[in-house]
Amino acid sequence: MKLGFLTGSYQDIEKAANLGFRAIELHVGAFGNPETEDLDSAKIDEAVALMKQHDIEISALAYYTFCRCTEDRIKSEPTFYGRVFDAAEKLGVGVVAAMGGFHGGLNWDDNIKLFGDRFGPVAELAEKRGMKIAFENWMSVHGRLPHTPINIGGSPGTWDDMFGAVPSKALGIEFDPSHLYWQGIDHVRALKEYADRVYHVHAKDTEMIPENRYRYGINGDIFRFRIPGYGEINWFEFISALDEIGYSGGVAIEHEDPIYSGDRFDEGLVRGHHVLDPIIK
Repeated sequence: MKLGFLTGSYQDIEKAANLGFRAIELHVGAFGNPETEDLDSAKIDEAVALMKQHDIEISALAYYTFCRCTEDRIKSEPTFYGRVFDAAEKLGVGVVAAMGGFHGGLNWDDNIKLFGDRFGPVAELAEKRGMKIAFENWMSVHGRLPHTPINIGGSPGTWDDMFGAVPSKALGIEFDPSHLYWQGIDHVRALKEYADRVYHVHAKDTEMIPENRYRYGINGDIFRFRIPGYGEINWFEFISALDEIGYSGGVAIEHEDPIYSGDRFDEGLVRGHHVLDPIIK
């Protein structure tokens, strides 16, 4: 396993090295918009040079898009992903992190069908290109009503539906325990049961807010995300479970901690590194 962090700038390759990380997960937008044109080859070359200079890997390219579900959009998905795959190959990256999306105007069964229509052809292309697509298990909805999901994939039963619609092993999970923890889902059990579908990992912690849960139940902001080690997840247990399933990919800190934000953002990364690096080594 290689510890890194999620970022939108390939210039952060140097920061990663300076802070003691071994990898980054990089938003594909750092190289342009794959929905309009091929990604910038000159910037990709710059990133490759920085990777070699600082001995840093890109563990995954993040292509986080949501459902703009016109027929043209669905037909265009393989083209868009093909451009991302082109960049990934040049960067030596084998995993593209993604979002499954959700159409608020459709019921559950129709959303699963929509997922199959969108990602069936993308999975076929990924198989041909030797790529893995890892859907983040972000539920995308909590807090005060009314709310409508914008992303699918927040629970084991949902993964069953997604992989039932598209059985291809090119599709898997970008496993983030924080999104399971606040729902009361056993994240270690889920990790072990879906071990063969875990293609990338996010390291983000969860701190529950009991007073809000008491007052508002599931319709309140009952948690906040924290840097690993500053919430309630047992990271020794989680990293041990990753070892147990034989996971050897990237573990990227997804920094959404409100305390270590703004000018303290890098401090949060350092604190997360101090917690996770001794366990992962």
